[in-house]
Amino acid sequence: MDCKIDIYEYRDYLRQRYGETLHRLPIDTGGNCPHRDTGGHGGCIFCPEDGARAVQLGKTKGIRQQITAGVTFAQRRYKASAFMAYLQTYTSTFASLETIQQQVDIILETKGIKAIAFGTRPDCLAPHIIDYLKGLNKHIDIWIELGVQTCHDQTLLRINRGHDWQSSKEAIIKIKKAGLSTAVHLILGLPTESAVQMRQTIDSVCSLPIDALKLHNLHVIQNTRLAEEYHRHKFPLYSEHEYSDLLLELLPHIPKHIPLIRLTTDTDQDQLIAPHWTMSKGQFRQHLSKQMKARGIAQGCALGAPSAPAKTTQVQDTSTVPVTTGDGSVSFFNRACKEHYHPLTGAKSAANCNYIIPANLENRLQKGTVQLLDICFGLGYNSLLACELAMRGGKKLEITALEMDSTVVKRAALALQRNGGAFDWHECLTTLHRTGCWQKEGCRIEIIWGDARHTAKKCTSTFDLIFLDAFTPQRNSELWTLDFFNILHPLVPAEGALITSCTATPVRAGFLLAGFFLGETAPEGRERGGTICTTTQTLIERPLPERERFLMATRRGVPYRDPSGTRTNKEILRTREFEITQKKTGVFRPLGQADDKDQCLGDVQDKKTT
Repeated sequence: MDCKIDIYEYRDYLRQRYGETLHRLPIDTGGNCPHRDTGGHGGCIFCPEDGARAVQLGKTKGIRQQITAGVTFAQRRYKASAFMAYLQTYTSTFASLETIQQQVDIILETKGIKAIAFGTRPDCLAPHIIDYLKGLNKHIDIWIELGVQTCHDQTLLRINRGHDWQSSKEAIIKIKKAGLSTAVHLILGLPTESAVQMRQTIDSVCSLPIDALKLHNLHVIQNTRLAEEYHRHKFPLYSEHEYSDLLLELLPHIPKHIPLIRLTTDTDQDQLIAPHWTMSKGQFRQHLSKQMKARGIAQGCALGAPSAPAKTTQVQDTSTVPVTTGDGSVSFFNRACKEHYHPLTGAKSAANCNYIIPANLENRLQKGTVQLLDICFGLGYNSLLACELAMRGGKKLEITALEMDSTVVKRAALALQRNGGAFDWHECLTTLHRTGCWQKEGCRIEIIWGDARHTAKKCTSTFDLIFLDAFTPQRNSELWTLDFFNILHPLVPAEGALITSCTATPVRAGFLLAGFFLGETAPEGRERGGTICTTTQTLIERPLPERERFLMATRRGVPYRDPSGTRTNKEILRTREFEITQKKTGVFRPLGQADDKDQCLGDVQDKKTT
């Protein structure tokens, strides 16, 4: 089964409207802004001295030269034949009518330009300029890219914008009455603005007659007043994961018929002060699409379906292949990872033998309320069996679950139905999918949706138990890295434990380097036990075999690495292979051994497991 998920791309809109893709040609007209003095000073606190001149323009001067350079580049790289001229810098309509006419005449010299976009402000659309553009629109499509930024007057004053929200509303209506197309620019993450306020801006702008939307994440750029503020007091800026989460909140409220020009902004790294992302634009978009698919989110999905966009991306559901396992319980096959969620010998029995029993959960419940972190909730067997055990004994259990794929929880609710007792698994899973929280008879489960590498950082308290039940390292290495284990280590108290069925040597080496003491769990229902990680050595009842300790000190023990928390599975695996190659050639230095003061893996192993 396929589901339609993603955003309405501006390039798809243009392709539908013009029959081909229009490649944008950024142009610096050398103008200015009414909000700056003749020396270029003043203006909005986020705007650099060059008025956000496109990086690709380099030092090219003159409109003809810029157009020639842009067309040549687009033809060579994309075999482009159709273009949109974009007067990008400063305020393109803040000039005399004669100057604008001269600029347009130069633009129209180039064959293949089918539209012109004017970047401007709501307070720089004089009636005679609008009349001129209205007449020009009869011969070539005219777009007005309007810098609105926010609907909140307090924020507009805070960023020294120089106009209020009413000016933006009036400008949008004026542009539409003239028959011109409007694209609105918004900045997400402006100082002091909350996600609720940004949602209010989205709702307010989308209620007006706009034709496209451009979203920017706030960047702090050198030689701006915002940079001066940031140096005095580093206000929060969105990381990749945080910005992705914000978009996941906002995209459902953007109507499906409004194309999105962009979701992130670009700044030359030489000029960027913050934030510094490790993801490229393409990688971020892939990450966002993956999150949207996993959570069943699409642009406009919160608004119903009055009209679909011209084109949406077909995304294959990854977890719709059910299978009955050996003990009669149901699992799924994940097409993306090409693995089953559970051993085919039995989904329910595997959860019981690999997690519930090794965690000594029944005895822990006797001592009081147990706090459990269930990483990779999936179909929910680990948490549901834990709740069943607690409810049977009248004990209290608090579970925080980390899961990225909400669709698998929804399908698990349909597949598992009732479990033959007072505890209704179907009702629990249905509630979790709908609200993210469920509780009954002293048990409570709360799901935090998203990439566990990010959501685990939101956990501010410790847990008596952590269940780590990801797909195998070769398929899901993102959650088997030393860097992820470094996040988990502070969450395990002195009497706590992390339990996993994984016994891979690089995984165990990563746990060791993260500061855990390691042991093996009892082999319940299988030949070999899993792995138990603690922060107290005396809790380890079954030390790792000597052979395993030896292997962890060899190149087989090179752990998976993901310092930024943004690498893909392939990137993590490829990086580890490169490190192993270094070790083979004698170049490799054990991770954590930067100088003589540091310990190599073998030293850590001896201290942790002997």
